[in-house]
Amino acid sequence: MTESQEAWYYSREGERHGPVTLAELRGMAQAGQLNPRQDLAWTQGMAEWKPAGEIDTLFERRVTEVPAASPYTPPQAESVAELMQLQEEWPGARRRGYLFATLLLPVIWSLALGFVPALLGRPLDPALLQQINLGGGVLLFIVGLYYGLQRFANLGMSRWWYLGHLVPLLNLWVGYRCFACPAGYAYHKKMDGIGVVLAIIYWLLIVAVLLVVVALVVMLVKYANDPRVADLLRQAHEAMRARPVAPAP
Repeated sequence: MTESQEAWYYSREGERHGPVTLAELRGMAQAGQLNPRQDLAWTQGMAEWKPAGEIDTLFERRVTEVPAASPYTPPQAESVAELMQLQEEWPGARRRGYLFATLLLPVIWSLALGFVPALLGRPLDPALLQQINLGGGVLLFIVGLYYGLQRFANLGMSRWWYLGHLVPLLNLWVGYRCFACPAGYAYHKKMDGIGVVLAIIYWLLIVAVLLVVVALVVMLVKYANDPRVADLLRQAHEAMRARPVAPAP
């Protein structure tokens, strides 16, 4: 198969593209559209994907002339430690930005709404409060969606992984990566110190939530036929139905 007939595929920011010819791939490299360290390339016959910089003839190699007596030492592939030091170069949203946008920002918004009546000296109009909550909810959703998609690019994963949040059990693994893993984790598979601490916190919270759910299920099963529990539930239901509803403006 000639060079013009070879089918090449490349991965950029976790997204797979192709097929393209080697000549087209070389043109992209010369135009600066491929990162030799972070973007991967593959064609039939290769055992695994490789960094674009390791594909022969893809990038122009500049070799410094050395004295004839000195043996030539080929360039070494970047180690895990070197990849870990390149966290600032990875695209997308970093871990701290993601945590702020998805966890801290909603808390700040809720606290701010709680302080507004105290500052005004009176409660907000229910209709106005409903509109504020709706607008704030939409804004928080958009911000969370943007940072969620950008977080996967920062990890070296496809943004399509965002849909993993909707799949039971898989969402635990996806959430763990977004919550704790450092930039470029899909490439170097190495956790830093902050990531280890966040991973411990994340899984402890998951275990705590699961224990609470199991305890509630056990209590419901145990007391399902207890008339006292049924009476309490009935009274709570009647109290909710009897609550006054604010008239429409």
